[in-house]
Amino acid sequence: MGFPQDSPELASSSLGSMGVPGDTCAHPTVVKGKCLVCDERLDQRYGLAFRYIDKDLWLSHDEIAQQRMVQSEKLLKDRKIVLVLDLDYTLLHTTSVKKYLKTQEELNSQPTSNPGLFPLAGWRRMTKLRPYVHTFLKEASTMFEMYIYTTGERRYALMMANFLDPEKVYFESRIIAYEDFRNEEKSLGLVLKDERMVLVLDDTKKVWRKHPLNWIRVKKYIYFDLERDKTTVSLSALNTDESEITGQLATILKKLQLIHRLFFNPKSEGGLAYRDVRLIIPRLRVLRRCNLFFKNIFPPDFEPENSRLWMMAEELGAICSKDLCASITHVVAYLVPKTEESQQAEQENKFRVHPRWLHACYDTVERKAEEGFSVDDVEK
Repeated sequence: MGFPQDSPELASSSLGSMGVPGDTCAHPTVVKGKCLVCDERLDQRYGLAFRYIDKDLWLSHDEIAQQRMVQSEKLLKDRKIVLVLDLDYTLLHTTSVKKYLKTQEELNSQPTSNPGLFPLAGWRRMTKLRPYVHTFLKEASTMFEMYIYTTGERRYALMMANFLDPEKVYFESRIIAYEDFRNEEKSLGLVLKDERMVLVLDDTKKVWRKHPLNWIRVKKYIYFDLERDKTTVSLSALNTDESEITGQLATILKKLQLIHRLFFNPKSEGGLAYRDVRLIIPRLRVLRRCNLFFKNIFPPDFEPENSRLWMMAEELGAICSKDLCASITHVVAYLVPKTEESQQAEQENKFRVHPRWLHACYDTVERKAEEGFSVDDVEK
């Protein structure tokens, strides 16, 4: 994606009304603070600077809306949505603590290798990539157009992007750094896609105050000791690291895969124009930590993953299983005959609920008390 400074397409954009009186120019494209159409010098009331795309590019509010619509439609046709990624404590950890600072030669000479460690030449810093990050980015790139969005300076952001994406296939020019917004708060105004299709991964919620429904919390990755916080025990102090298989990024990837599947689910009501990640994310919290087993609900030759009940449960954040195992918290059934299996479920204090419970949770977007939907009550 790119917007060259002298793009004839942008320069010839419509001069539709911007709320400026009379026949005044709408200033559709501004370079170096000057409108390409009328040559007038402008201020920020007329649009936003997109320095990460081109250092001199400024788009009017009308042009931003147009570009956002066009690019969103194109991305949806490719069955992709947008993933905005924070850097520090989300994908990596960088430190200036002296005891961790080593040259590349010193790292190479150590008896045991520690993958993901990168000394920052000339910066007196050391960076550690979060385990699984390369696999995470590779898998996520099949579902998302990805941005880096950091409060760090551009020089630092570009260096981190080179560690994360050395082949430059994931982010291209989509690296938003502090110079692009000069604020402690981040905004999706600089992302040229509809907000309804943008997910944000960040360890800090307060910087996304304007977009809380797009935000997905990531547990802080603290590999090195913190200079100003002596109470937090780092992973290096414990001589360990996150697991590649069960670590935070592997867990988050599964959640992203589910959100992507729900967004593009052909059985969902309405077309893609009505899909919104801001509606999907809150639903995923309703039945969090609930593991469901469907008892005699589906015909023997039917794939339960394709059923409406199964998809409703997943949309509410539940985990569905084909087997009655120890981790199951709910047995969903119309009736539960007094078999050895049902007695085992009862003894293990598993909820035995009618499918109406799942429908009630789905319709109200809240977890309903299981007691009002007990299969035992239905049997009576």
